[in-house]
Order: sequence, then structure tokens, then C-alpha cells
Amino acid sequence: MPNWASMLGEAVGLAIERRVQEIVGEVVAPYGLHVDTGGKRPGKRAGEKLLLVNATGNKYQIDTVVEDDAEQPLILIECKYLRYKKHNKDKASWTCVAHYKLRTTYPTIKKSIAILLGNWSRPSIALMQSFGVEAVEIPFSCIVESLKTRGIEFRWDEKDTATPQESWGTFDALSETEKSAIATECIREHETEIRKLVLDAVHLDPNSPRNVSEIELLVRTTQNEYFVRHFSSVRDTLGFLLGLTADRQDLKGLL
Repeated sequence: MPNWASMLGEAVGLAIERRVQEIVGEVVAPYGLHVDTGGKRPGKRAGEKLLLVNATGNKYQIDTVVEDDAEQPLILIECKYLRYKKHNKDKASWTCVAHYKLRTTYPTIKKSIAILLGNWSRPSIALMQSFGVEAVEIPFSCIVESLKTRGIEFRWDEKDTATPQESWGTFDALSETEKSAIATECIREHETEIRKLVLDAVHLDPNSPRNVSEIELLVRTTQNEYFVRHFSSVRDTLGFLLGLTADRQDLKGLL
């Protein structure tokens, strides 16, 4: 039996994602940048999925990537829809790991953006923000109200299967123009914020001075243990590393 609730949520999320991609395209077009949204791309990929590979060979599928004129990633953008908060941690964690690993591989990436649709918890949003992902929240209520004006119910009990099936049927019968209108309504109040986030990344001057704000040092021992240390200056980092150069057989107590 089809999962009508999942089908409807995915369809609405996809419509909103497409509208976000249109907005991003409008913002970056004057700068000659390319917006990659997946699909076959001669000379770049043969498959449909937009995959970026990190330094260790792991592949991450990204919804939208803005590329510079050398076809290097400049901005990573995800649209994530959630009906139930119980799935927050999984989706938030994936976004944190994927974007962090890719940013350590591609120094050209200036910004990570997550368009969060539906019910997201404050801890999950804070987790993503701690990894440098800038979040734009589209509340569940906005989607509910937009669909309601078309006679589509989007609130139902988790065990209810009749309402989702009826709602899917009504939504699926809408024209593509009407589906696009729903997406536009859902993000109208946040469109300016999305445009600004993208534009801020585009306007970053590649020739402007750069100074160290933080150093994250990862140390792996012969016992396959991982230790992470954070430093605010190069001097402090070197001091820590010099402390590990002493002639000793065991680093216990120093990490």
C-alpha cells in the first residue's frame, strides 16, 4: 500500500526546493555562476545524482550547489522536510557531517545553507548552526495554511491513512502552476533572507585579508583513538604540538 503521507510531504518539499533553486538562480545569474541541481551533465557526470566527494572518497548527495567559474563549489544548499520531530537528529546530523567534510575538502565553499521545512527542534537547528550551516526555517503551519486554501488537509494523526490518501489525490490533481504557487506562498516571507544569504557568499572578496579565527586539530593515536583540540592562535597550536615531540613512548595524559 502506498505511503500517501510520505508521497505528499515529498511532493510539497520538492516543489519548495525547486522554487528555492529558482531564487538562487536569479541571485547568481548576474555574476556568471552556475547552479547545479543534478541531472546528467556532459563532461561532469553521467548519472542523475549531484554527488560531491570528500578527501577520503566518501560521496555526499547535495540538493543544490552554486559553482564558481572554475566549476568549484561555492555554496551548498539543502532543503529538508520533516513532519515529525523524532527524525530531527538523523537529518540534522547528516547535514552537519556532509557539509563539514565537504568544506574541509573544498576551500572554495563559502557558505552552507539549510532550508528547513516543517517541524524542526531548536536543538537540531542549533547543532547545524554549530557546524557553520545557516538555517532558514519554513514552519509547518505555513505549509498547512497554503494547502488548506486549495482544500487539502495537511494535519492528521500519525496512524490516520484515509486523510493522507485523500489529500494526496487532491494535490496530485493540481496543475504544475498551482503547485508552484503553493511553494511560492510557503517561502514568501523568507525569500529576502534566502537571497541575502546567497548574495553575501557571492560578494565575499577572494582578495580580502584572511586571519586565523580558530584552529581545529585532530590527532589519531596508534590505538586508533581520536582527539580533537581547538585553539584560537597559531602560537598556542604550535606550543601544544611541540609538547608532543618529547622523546616518550606514551602520550597518555598529553591528549
